[in-house]
Amino acid sequence: MKIDKIRILIIILFAGFYCDLYGQENFISINGKRIEILVSGLEHNQINKPVIVFENGRGSTFNSWEKVINEISKKSAVFAYNRPRIGKSEDDSIPPSMKHIVDNLRVMLKEKGLNPPYLLVGHSFGACYIRSFASYYPDEIAGLVFVDPHDFTKKKGFGRLPYQAIGLNEHQIDSIFASYDLLYEQFLGYAPKSQIEETKIQGLLGETGHEECNRNPLPDVPVHFLMAGGFTLYPDETPTIYDRELMFRINSNIQMKRWIELLYPLKYGKFFYSSNSEHAIQIDDPELVISSIKLALSDYYIDNK
Repeated sequence: MKIDKIRILIIILFAGFYCDLYGQENFISINGKRIEILVSGLEHNQINKPVIVFENGRGSTFNSWEKVINEISKKSAVFAYNRPRIGKSEDDSIPPSMKHIVDNLRVMLKEKGLNPPYLLVGHSFGACYIRSFASYYPDEIAGLVFVDPHDFTKKKGFGRLPYQAIGLNEHQIDSIFASYDLLYEQFLGYAPKSQIEETKIQGLLGETGHEECNRNPLPDVPVHFLMAGGFTLYPDETPTIYDRELMFRINSNIQMKRWIELLYPLKYGKFFYSSNSEHAIQIDDPELVISSIKLALSDYYIDNK
């Protein structure tokens, strides 16, 4: 009996330690709707010290950042959240446009006493949101870390470039894009609402050439691009008339060139390539994301002594 009580006590203590380490999950009300948030490292929240803010990929939750947040919150205040309709966040019935999400995020940060400057970390489609934040409110940015981002540098028509580079003719490319349009319509018919609404916004950004993301130049702060190089061909994927891995490499090279060009005018621009990681670098190679954030903070402090 005494041994069982000791075991139970150890389990309770360990569980409590784990919750404190990862942070406190909670809710905040925006326009009368509950939004799920996670705040950690509040003891490090100080004037002029960057707050680390995480923006998830399309339709995904903040759970993927767990290992990164565990480490970064040891020395910095951290804020993560789930956009409306995602996770336990309620549906606010408003399309998740760049401006809507960015302004919601600013309200939540200020309500929690987390004031600028912010070091924003965005994965996949979340990169569009943090790029837009930096475009609308550049003076509030301490740094930007784009984790295998949705390519917000892509202008209308650029999507054809990798197909042309691999040797397909215009008729073949037109047929492929027509099949994509059909898959898109089918997806909108069965996907969860969180995916549907953000997919629509992603499509609108593509149609306008991501103008909202790039309405102003990047601020001259530490800016990092982290690219995933891992490729897996799954057995249930539909066969294509081109080599999938070769297409992946060609497209990666095209994106890499555009992203690096964005870094040329910046004092602390950096590019990292993770050859073994697939798209979710924060899960496959969390140490790279952690190192990137720490390096961005270090460079920020050099310029703000």
